[in-house]
Amino acid sequence: MDDIDTLLSILENSTRRAILRRLLMEDSYGLELSKNLGISQQAINKQLEILEKANLILSMGIVPSSLGAPRKVYKPTGFSTVVIDYTPTFIHISKFNLEESEIKSKNFEFSIEKVRELDERMKQLMMERQSLLEERNFIVQNLRREINENVKESFVKQVLLEYLDSMDMEMISRSTGIPVEIVEDIVHRAFG
Repeated sequence: MDDIDTLLSILENSTRRAILRRLLMEDSYGLELSKNLGISQQAINKQLEILEKANLILSMGIVPSSLGAPRKVYKPTGFSTVVIDYTPTFIHISKFNLEESEIKSKNFEFSIEKVRELDERMKQLMMERQSLLEERNFIVQNLRREINENVKESFVKQVLLEYLDSMDMEMISRSTGIPVEIVEDIVHRAFG
């Protein structure tokens, strides 16, 4: 799935998130998920269909059941990490696909310690990222103030403000209908 909006829409639903969490623990089928989550089987089946269409789960096939009809077993797939920045100067959503891996651990204690270490490193990276975002926001806010105070031409002001938002001259060219060479010229004259 490449569409971030679709992914966010899928994951905003608490039932779908609960199903995915459960499937991360072990592959399962609708009736078992219904019992484990305390949600009707009809509701679970509807959500499984949505998750499967979004490529967030995959049917592993049908297994026979001694209690009734054969059961369709699902496993999670399509893993990614999504980063949402909602700051005073920009909104940006990034999606990074994650590869599935089959790593054999040395032992239980080693694995738990490694998970703790990785969690701590990720926490430190997020704190550093937060600091970088705050610094970026400070700089962009100052640049916006300078542009608003000193640039008189509304057309030039729009291009410069959009550039600060996206830092992408081709995107500005597409959104404004201005040739990219003119956008580049405006940006280079303002920022060097």
